[in-house]
Amino acid sequence: MKINLHDSLRVPFYQRISYLYIPALFVVTSVILEVMMFALMRLSFPSGYIFSLAIVLILAAVVALLRQKWLQTVICSLLLGWQLTTTISNVIANDTCMEIFSLETLKTLGMAFGNAGAIELGYWFLVPIIALIIIYIVAVVLIMWFCRMPKIKQQHRWQIILCGLLAFVSFFSYTVAYSSLPNYQKGTDAYVANLSNPKFVYDTFNNRVSSLRTFGSYSYYLDNFLKLIGAKAKMSDVMDLQIKDFQANDFALPTNETLGEGYNLIMVLMETFERAAINPVTMPNLYNFMKESCYEVDGYYSIERTCFTDHIGQTGMHVSGKELWNNYGNVEVPHSLANIFKRSEGYTANAFHDFDGRSYNREEIFTKRWGFDSFTDFNDYETKRQTAHCGLNSDKDLFEQNLEKIAPADQNFYSYIVSVSTHSLNASWFNLRDYYPEIFDYLEEPTNWEQLTQLYPILTTGTPRQILTAKNYLAGTYNFDQGFGALLERLKTTTGKDGRLLIETTAFVMFGDHYYYVNPFALKPENDNPRELLGNRCPLIVYNPKAKIDGSTMTQAENVVNNIAISDPASRTRHGVTLRRFTSTMDLYPTVCSLFGVQTDQQLTYGHSIFDSNASIGVGYLGGFTWGVTNENPKNDIDPVTDCVDWHIWRTLDFVNFAGKTLTKEQVAAVAPTVNRTYASIYLDTSLYEKNGFRNLAKSQTYHLRTII
Repeated sequence: MKINLHDSLRVPFYQRISYLYIPALFVVTSVILEVMMFALMRLSFPSGYIFSLAIVLILAAVVALLRQKWLQTVICSLLLGWQLTTTISNVIANDTCMEIFSLETLKTLGMAFGNAGAIELGYWFLVPIIALIIIYIVAVVLIMWFCRMPKIKQQHRWQIILCGLLAFVSFFSYTVAYSSLPNYQKGTDAYVANLSNPKFVYDTFNNRVSSLRTFGSYSYYLDNFLKLIGAKAKMSDVMDLQIKDFQANDFALPTNETLGEGYNLIMVLMETFERAAINPVTMPNLYNFMKESCYEVDGYYSIERTCFTDHIGQTGMHVSGKELWNNYGNVEVPHSLANIFKRSEGYTANAFHDFDGRSYNREEIFTKRWGFDSFTDFNDYETKRQTAHCGLNSDKDLFEQNLEKIAPADQNFYSYIVSVSTHSLNASWFNLRDYYPEIFDYLEEPTNWEQLTQLYPILTTGTPRQILTAKNYLAGTYNFDQGFGALLERLKTTTGKDGRLLIETTAFVMFGDHYYYVNPFALKPENDNPRELLGNRCPLIVYNPKAKIDGSTMTQAENVVNNIAISDPASRTRHGVTLRRFTSTMDLYPTVCSLFGVQTDQQLTYGHSIFDSNASIGVGYLGGFTWGVTNENPKNDIDPVTDCVDWHIWRTLDFVNFAGKTLTKEQVAAVAPTVNRTYASIYLDTSLYEKNGFRNLAKSQTYHLRTII
């Protein structure tokens, strides 16, 4: 029934303002859902939530202008559905791999929900969310049923005035809140404050986690969208830094142990690898090689995404969010490792990945930006054998099908290999035995199984899900080791162009990109908490054929050659060396450069060689940590009690140590210079990419392999 405007006064007041009920319910539900998300993520509620609340109120005011409640319900439900999806995604992703969802990629959602099936999340967190959904649905039904208002022939002007006033006040609150944000300062000493400065975070959207934690969901995703369309300021435009004249780093190795032209390099990124996974049962080839003739770094920590580890390892540069990886595909980096090796006559540089290299634009970035001659991935194999639910191939196939290309006998080479057989095995319903029954038979042989259960108690004490996940992972490590063994065999039996065995002229740098961050795996008890860095070490193994062992004249290569004829590993001489030092992903590039006598610019090489005495620093994308370390222990051991081993969550300005305790002002002051330098380098790296400022880096004798006379 339609009534005239002047007759509407006879309608009960609660019905006359019924157009406010659905929008008001939307506002209340949105705020409660936001509170739930931050509580479940164990984060403090956003200090600048007024930014998100103002957006929510503006949306509610616009919806309140609509006369049809069913249309209001549809719009508000869609908005809440989006918020609900991102809330659950953020809670799961934050708990499993310290990630949050962003608009740049939907892969974060897939990663979050994919990991959810494998980890033992306390799904109790869904109970209050489901209860809130039920309450919302019931409230909508009640509003639709009891608050129906007869149609009015003319638009109610008070509805427009009220909604317009609400929208104006909300927008005004938003602008006032922004204008009251503290200004960021320029200058090196201000970098610690600037990177977490709310106004800087808002202007540049330089840090996703910090933006969400500071401004809340609606402001976060609005800013995320504005960043995608280029409406946010670039970091380098806000705070520009310039490269000074070349400032050389010192060489870390003595001349007689430094490689150079004529020597080869194989780098292996071992996907999702924990140091604890290297054992004599499932990884006999790598285990024995490491123990007999390699440096092993006890204290290497990496929490990088795989693609970011690629970037840092190949260039020694920081990755600011996703900008440096996904963008600037036409920018060439002359100081990348591939370009350095190719500047020496007779070298080829080839990259290999055991997955679809088209993800993250890997093929284009490796060949165009970093200068590799070729990029071989899953699609290029002669025989494709899928070994997992997401279409992965095996590392054994990767090595065996590309041996001659990885280690050619007729020319010098730099080969970069990214493994994958230990990745994406976290789906507990997925049984790798279906693809590799022979590997599982090997694992379950009585002698092998007894050794494995002693090494990894989770195999007997865990839940069925944990046991299956651990067995899948160990099967993946065995698959990798079989392929690595084939590569070692080629190096030990193939003569290079200089008449020596390739194992005598080829260096190795092998490392993990991150630990196995699915909580239940827990190879070691301390691995239960993925945020406890001391319990989640990755392997870092370096083989230098010219390095002396045990202070003798024998080199690592000579020891390998002497052991070739001895088939029993227990009878071979073991001269592996363990280096105890805190090391991060930023140290990979300078380690390679020190091995091959490459003179680098300390302005662009922020980490330190593992053979250097300087303290290591690093930025980890997956969790956003910056570490500053000073080893005070005379034995150079890592001891969280006696050493200053501090890490800084640079997205929040919360300084904590490995025990999770807030640092004192004195401790913060001690680590601040290192953190400042790290932040300065982030700005510099971003500026170089945005302005393609690399062109003059390779015009001198810097960034070249050492010439061996």
